[in-house]
Amino acid sequence: MDGSLLDTADYAGTPMWINFMATWCPQCIDELPLMERYQTDYDGFMNIFVIDTGESQETVEAFMDDLGVTIPVGVDEDGSAQASWGTYALPVHVFIDADGVVQDIVYGGAPLEVWDAAIQKIVPDFIPPAPAAN
Repeated sequence: MDGSLLDTADYAGTPMWINFMATWCPQCIDELPLMERYQTDYDGFMNIFVIDTGESQETVEAFMDDLGVTIPVGVDEDGSAQASWGTYALPVHVFIDADGVVQDIVYGGAPLEVWDAAIQKIVPDFIPPAPAAN
């Protein structure tokens, strides 16, 4: 959101989890805090980025501040990144391995086990957290 260009080539050699989302998306409100927890717990295993599509920087900043999310966020106001990636059903999570190959695409609302399986495809040493006790 600082106005700089996010280029995935700058992160070559490190797995990436890229989430395309929008502030009006109900699943995003639930998923972003969970992604924040993954970012905190598994820092160094992968880079996590959020790309908001079709909204202004001011709208996105207020939304992220309200949620308390500090994951790096790109703002795709004109939707050009969304069009390039073909990520029209929001939210959509793209998991890219260290070689730059997309290993999985997960659509919003998926259970955590699906996210964990996608992460394991890009970070083989990843050990999913134990399920919460009921």
